[in-house]
This record gives sequence, structure tokens and C-alpha cells, in this order.
Amino acid sequence: MILDLREFEEFPARKTIEAGPGALKPFADTVDTVEGVAVAVDIQKAGEDYYCQAAVKVRIVCECVRCLTNFPAELEGRTNFIICPDSEETRQRALEDEEDYVFLPGASLRVDISEPVRQTAILSLSMKPLCSEDCRGLCSQCGANLNEGDCGCVKESIDPRWEDLKGLTSE
Repeated sequence: MILDLREFEEFPARKTIEAGPGALKPFADTVDTVEGVAVAVDIQKAGEDYYCQAAVKVRIVCECVRCLTNFPAELEGRTNFIICPDSEETRQRALEDEEDYVFLPGASLRVDISEPVRQTAILSLSMKPLCSEDCRGLCSQCGANLNEGDCGCVKESIDPRWEDLKGLTSE
């Protein structure tokens, strides 16, 4: 995802970048494909540095952790980063600051912002993606998807290994 800073004559400026499939590689085990990315970047210039605030939307196809089916999802997040010339001084500043830096390659004003976008998508992805809040998952005996109907397996009310403990209660 390339942000071309030569497009702007005045600051603050705003740029929307949209990209289709392939703009980002899948960034987690549960992400099957990345369908598209939209980034709205607000840019402010101070000296040679460009201060950016971005709203990120990523459309993905994700795997449900309960039933293992793929489902579409949209991730949204915000990020801030600084675009600056690549020099020893700015690299040292980047190590000392808690800000995210993107370095301009050589004298070019074209910069790839894929990394801050990817990091924002990773942070907005649920640790345990679900196709729906009431997903019933898979049967522990036969592996059938319980969202599609009951499987007919007979469920024991108690694990036989715990049978001897039944006598410990006063019921």
C-alpha cells in the first residue's frame, strides 16, 4: 500500500487508499484470506516529518474457532505513525520513542504503509473469532457441526472416570 506524499501541496491533507485481495497476506492462523483494505490517512507536516493518523478497515475471511467454518468479517482500527527520512538520527529517535516510524526510502516521497496497516489489523482481530455468538461448535464425539443440527450422539451425563466421586455428595 503506497502513500505518495508528492500529491499534496498543502497540509493538513487527507488521503484514502483502497486495495483489493493480495494487498496484505493473511496475518494470523485463523485468517484464511484478506479480501480488501481501506485506509483513510490524515497527514500533518512538520519540517521533514509527516505525522499520520489512519483509520483502517480490513475485510477478511476467517475461521471460526468453535465450528471451523470460514466466515466473512470486517476489522476496524486506528493507528498513528510518523513518516520521516531514513537517517542515523531518525533511526536513533525511533528507538527512543514509543511511536511507530515509517522511513522514506532515499529521496523518494513514496512510502509503503503496509506494515502499520498490518499491525492495526492484527490488533483488531479477535483472539478467538466466532462465526456467531451462539455458535454451538463441533460434537466432541463425531465431529459434526452442531450449528447444522443435532448429530444424534448419545451424551453420557458424567465421565466414567468421575463416577466414584458421586458418592461424596449428600444427594
